Amino acid sequence: MRFLPGTPRALGLAAALVATAMAGPAAPQPVARTARAPQAAEEGGKASAGAEAGATPLRGSLGVPVGERLLSSSDPAARLRGIERLGAIGTEEAVSALLAALDQHGAPGARDPRTRLAAVRALAPHAQRDSVRQLLARELSESAPARGAASPLGEVLRGTAALALARTGERRALGVLVNAIVQGGAAGEAAARAIKAHPPASLQLLLGSRKRLEPALASFLGDLGDLRAIAALRPMLEGGDRAAQVAAARALARLGDEAAMAKARAWLRKPEPGLFEPTAEILVYLGAPEAPDAVAALLGSELGRLEGLRLAELAPTERLVPALARALPVLPDDARPRVVAAIGRAGGAEAARQLRRLLNERPELATAVAFALATMPGAEARAAVAELFDGPRAAKDADLRRLGLRAGVVRGLVLRDAPEALEKRLLAALAAPKGSSDRAVGVFGAVALGLRDAVDVVGACSPSSCDRAAVHAAARGALARGERALAALAPLFAALASPPGAASAAKSGDAAPDAAAISAGVALLAEPGGGAIATSRLAALAEAGGPLSPLAARALATRDDEVVRGRIERLIEGSDPVVRAHVALGLGSDPMPDSVSLLARAYRFEDDPAVRRAIVRGLSRRTEVQRRRVLVAARDLDPDEGVRALARAALSGADARALDLPRSALATGVVWVAIVPNDRSASGSASSRPARLVRPDGLAVPVVADPDGVLLVPAVPPGASAVLLAPATPPGDAGS
Repeated sequence: MRFLPGTPRALGLAAALVATAMAGPAAPQPVARTARAPQAAEEGGKASAGAEAGATPLRGSLGVPVGERLLSSSDPAARLRGIERLGAIGTEEAVSALLAALDQHGAPGARDPRTRLAAVRALAPHAQRDSVRQLLARELSESAPARGAASPLGEVLRGTAALALARTGERRALGVLVNAIVQGGAAGEAAARAIKAHPPASLQLLLGSRKRLEPALASFLGDLGDLRAIAALRPMLEGGDRAAQVAAARALARLGDEAAMAKARAWLRKPEPGLFEPTAEILVYLGAPEAPDAVAALLGSELGRLEGLRLAELAPTERLVPALARALPVLPDDARPRVVAAIGRAGGAEAARQLRRLLNERPELATAVAFALATMPGAEARAAVAELFDGPRAAKDADLRRLGLRAGVVRGLVLRDAPEALEKRLLAALAAPKGSSDRAVGVFGAVALGLRDAVDVVGACSPSSCDRAAVHAAARGALARGERALAALAPLFAALASPPGAASAAKSGDAAPDAAAISAGVALLAEPGGGAIATSRLAALAEAGGPLSPLAARALATRDDEVVRGRIERLIEGSDPVVRAHVALGLGSDPMPDSVSLLARAYRFEDDPAVRRAIVRGLSRRTEVQRRRVLVAARDLDPDEGVRALARAALSGADARALDLPRSALATGVVWVAIVPNDRSASGSASSRPARLVRPDGLAVPVVADPDGVLLVPAVPPGASAVLLAPATPPGDAGS
């Protein structure tokens, strides 16, 4: 399939009760008041009898031996409790015991990624100690599978270790990170992200005693964006090391320092093969008048075309349109839609002319060209779109007419600059036969632009009698009209998702919803609690997989009770990260107070950053005190910048509603997907194909394509979206 995107488990830090409750020296007391000691014995050890006045704190004398015994257990859960116990105690003895256990290669769990991640989190507050810093350095740099690098948690482990080092702000810890950056690879990337998250107070802490900076370090200083680095980078422009010169010039250009301009212009006068790309990049970053010509030269070179395309996307200008058009035929197939988009972003009359030419000469790029025209400002582009659906060829070519109508609707949604004849043509398309692609385009456009109401267009609809193509189009169009329009589809969704016999079908394992129910499921965006859908049906939909599963799982989590708790736990521990994220969002509104513990456990070893963001969003809506430890850990040590930002906001006392997913007013992008079968004999598999679109904010939208295999999804926030097609149903099966 070919897709064309448009513009747009909880950190287990709960310390053992005995260890935290008995902080401080033990005062002389009657024996009857030492009743807590047996609790420690249950954890794996016996209470010490030497707690007398003047002795060491009880949590130190009791907790460390117990923690050591737990660490030697063959039970992974017991080992994790031991790590958390020793980390919560925090004494030198406890830290040493934890380090010793981790350094014993034959010890149980010493190579387990979960054990080591928990240990890194527990030791992070003690990163100033030499022994702890050395362990964190090993976790950052070692890439052997035994250390967890091959595990899905490998990236989380590296990132957490790097953040723990960067937070100290100490020279030796930062030296570890700088060395990782110089060496490159996954460790270097994690180190760079950590320093960006916690910039040092002084750049000298990063540079140390270096007289000349390595190229990798110079490049990082440009990405860091700290203007204090200019003084260290300028001397690198001179000297015999060409790689260092190039890295320094690029970094200075990123920092906006024009000292790199003279060097780039000198390279431009005496071109060398290895300097074409950095020269053009420097000129682009500094906004030099020679930049378009340098990029055009790259586009015309055999080895530099892809880099030229990247720079053309970075700094679009009308002067690059001819060079982009010439480069398109010789670029790889997967890069050609990018060229079309770059031409559209460049804009102007020449861009519109080139796009019209491509529409005639390269039909395989028709969708990309139409989208570029739809999103390109200017009268020339608007006229080109109007010609697609209202020109001489449109009357004879139904495919071209539908392409133009869709482009006009996208233009109306994105730029508020629809061609004048669009409304008339959309309303005419509404009169096309039911189930046709023409009518589907008319329904979508009329609803999305507010010309018709979604419910009125669909009319009477039941599982046995329904214009499904109209339902698919109207539901997607309602996305552009906001929550009120989506909520109006709730009765339709209830009727389609819970038809007679649905309960018996769920018991038999056949809980797959009808395609029309999938489309109408967008109503769950406006009704996160599931509305009138029965809890048993929500559970069946959530567990069945498919486009509706994430939103059904979110709704199910808001109805948590003793009956459905087990199903919610299975969903949040399942293999689909999108479903896990939606369960976490739903648990934020769970009426059961102990749901915060579900979120806390879910965060501990979650490897998907999108799921961790959802968990933090869910925790931001909770008021229980247990949430704080998870949010603090997420704020300080989560490798994902988005997770840290959400946790900071939640801990600052921000209104939980401010952390909710963006409303439609902020989601103005449109995704345009053309489903093209790999095998022409399977052309029917693209028709009315259900799919799940995951927006950049992580919210999953259930959609179904038009009969001609096209998906237009409005109200998408800026960023990269993902589309997952449901498996094609064999001909003759229900719902095909």
